[in-house]
Amino acid sequence: MRTFEALRYVNSRGESITFGIGSKYHVNVQKDVTGISDITNTIYSTGSMGQHGDTLVGNRIEPRDIEISGKIPDPDKDTQLRLRREAARILNPDLLGALYYVYGDYVRKIGAKVKESPRWTHPDISEEFSIVFRCLDPFWRDEAEIREEVATWVGDWEFPCEIDKDDPEDMIFGHHEESVIVTVYNAGHVSTGMRIVFRALGEVENPQLFNVNTREYMKLNYTMQGGDVITIDTSYGAKSIILTRNGVETNIYRYMDADSTFLQLDIGDNTFRYDADDGLSNLEVTVYFAQKYLGV
Repeated sequence: MRTFEALRYVNSRGESITFGIGSKYHVNVQKDVTGISDITNTIYSTGSMGQHGDTLVGNRIEPRDIEISGKIPDPDKDTQLRLRREAARILNPDLLGALYYVYGDYVRKIGAKVKESPRWTHPDISEEFSIVFRCLDPFWRDEAEIREEVATWVGDWEFPCEIDKDDPEDMIFGHHEESVIVTVYNAGHVSTGMRIVFRALGEVENPQLFNVNTREYMKLNYTMQGGDVITIDTSYGAKSIILTRNGVETNIYRYMDADSTFLQLDIGDNTFRYDADDGLSNLEVTVYFAQKYLGV
């Protein structure tokens, strides 16, 4: 069976609508959609008298607009009106949402907000429509975050299990990884933020994560208790440091060391070392991130 491209929009209420060949909202993604792969890169430069050309200052990848054109192929008027009302409800410009590009098992997503609600025309017995989405963050992402264990406990208990009756205490259920260095690979097209999660099995004083490549680090001047979880989000526009203790979340941004940096994952290999002023063996560190792509 031939596989076709499709776009699925999901709003912040969890309601979804699918655009594709065979959908109630018929769209040929290859022909009837613009903006899913093309980007606009604004280049900033300076020049002066006597200088040939300009000097590069920087660049900025602009937000992208994705426009979808299609039709309701069902000729029944009642069905057309019902699907128009359904689309109006789901494609509410007042709601946040995301677009998913789907081609078989290949899925990418991008944050999207309805810029122009469906415009309907009636050239014949079918209903044709056009919708424009604004993607303020222009990058596509993996559907699910990637998880990398920087420091964790590894289980050693296996079945079948044999216990020495003469020394029942001589049994290892797990061990803490001895390596304090791990390499995280970013296969995306640009650098990206991440969520750094510190988990304390016992008391941990001043946990930190150090980027061996850039010499930057994220350190908290804070003593964690057993069971504490600290989540640090380094994503642009969402930077935060949250402590979860006994199910209660607290903002502990003020405990960030003055020389700390909200670490980013560069393209390719990123080598990190975790540390603590005391209680290092009680510390578990996990990194979560979504790779970013310029197109699908």
